[in-house]
Amino acid sequence: MPDIGIQTRGTYSGLAGLLEKMRAEDTPTIFTFAGGSLGPSPFSSLDKGSHIIDILNTLEPDLMTLTKRDFSYFEDELTLRSYEAAFPIVSSNLYDPLTNSNLEGILTSLIVEKGNTKVGFISILDEEVVEEYLLQRARVFEPRQIIQQQIVALKQQGAELMVLVYSKERDYYQTLISENKIDFALRVLSVPKQDHLNKVYSIINQEPFMLLRMSWQGNKQEKNLIIDTPKINYSLLPTRPTTSLLINEYNHRLDRLLNQKIGVWGSTIDTSKTLIRTMEMPIGNFIADSLKNHAKTDIALVNGGDIRGDKSYKKGAAITRRDIATELPFRSRATVLSVTGEQLRQALENSVSQVEDVKGRFLQVSGISFTYSIEKPVNERIQTIQVNGQPLDVKQTYSVAISDYLAHGGDGYSVFLNAQHHQQNTQPAPLLSDIVTRTIQQKKTITPKFELRIKRVIE
Repeated sequence: MPDIGIQTRGTYSGLAGLLEKMRAEDTPTIFTFAGGSLGPSPFSSLDKGSHIIDILNTLEPDLMTLTKRDFSYFEDELTLRSYEAAFPIVSSNLYDPLTNSNLEGILTSLIVEKGNTKVGFISILDEEVVEEYLLQRARVFEPRQIIQQQIVALKQQGAELMVLVYSKERDYYQTLISENKIDFALRVLSVPKQDHLNKVYSIINQEPFMLLRMSWQGNKQEKNLIIDTPKINYSLLPTRPTTSLLINEYNHRLDRLLNQKIGVWGSTIDTSKTLIRTMEMPIGNFIADSLKNHAKTDIALVNGGDIRGDKSYKKGAAITRRDIATELPFRSRATVLSVTGEQLRQALENSVSQVEDVKGRFLQVSGISFTYSIEKPVNERIQTIQVNGQPLDVKQTYSVAISDYLAHGGDGYSVFLNAQHHQQNTQPAPLLSDIVTRTIQQKKTITPKFELRIKRVIE
């Protein structure tokens, strides 16, 4: 729930009402906030997630765990958010060489005691966060040994129930559950999966709240844990006025900053995540064209993961600064490189290497077109490449405009690390969002379209 301005099935006001209702009952309640909300969003592009912590402080979670998106603004900002939080933040396999321990402000595990029962929490972060979010120094370890160590440590501290929180499935998680070392797991997913794992309860974007009612028979050493998951009717959730007022205050502030009209959509525009990360999209063409025209380069490349709106806009609708902040919430800056044709080919191979998994490394392009086959092995998928209508010359050098994130090797683009950077003046490079905003202001009406820049070949 990173964007407080979007009225989805789950809102912070509704969550506050649900918590108030649950806490009024006699049964002890533990509130775990599973993370993934500090960014990216229009407001987080301004305050790097501080408003989310402010709202959560009013909800009083017992703990918060971390997902990749909580590193949208890097390690030091996450540490600052932990200082602002009136609740503990847990990540068990995160390591900072600066402290020779966990990232400052983050706990490795936690025991929450409610109703004379101690519940131990272990939270696992995906290793991919280091590459995908270009972390500056933090490391994320493979968690098998860490989980075993934390189970022992938490039991020594008296933990009677053991909970594992994670996003990426690993084969040994079910073994830990079957051996009763983990009592149950909470899995945080962006899209639902139909795998029906034993004692694994999934939280998804479309259903962001989950209610678990637990009871057990027998003693705490040999418990028969029973977990019910009652359905939540989002439309009937009460709201808490104090939380609603706080969110409205933030939204009004954001409206004053970002509700300025800058242009008009001349056609229906779709920025769905599943499309922008798997195929050529008109909005991707427009953003890449804007970057190429600004930088005056041969080519421009924009990773689909930079485009985050996951929504649609109707023809004739006004374009506001808020729309651009929604679509491009990261503070990515334009960078110009000199790249050989062979390096470009490698970059395009990386672009389509994980297209089946809808990964953000998939490129939207300008000045270049290519075909690929998903049936081919990774690194052999690109079939044809043309640069401005001419076949790619692997020995020729091309000027390429990209984000500083890609230039520093983010999303697996290590091929750009050895590329030559063009000299720039002492002024900071412009933000990609500012380049797009100025282009819209100049053109007034935006009508991007499909141009067969990217074509999948079916074999």
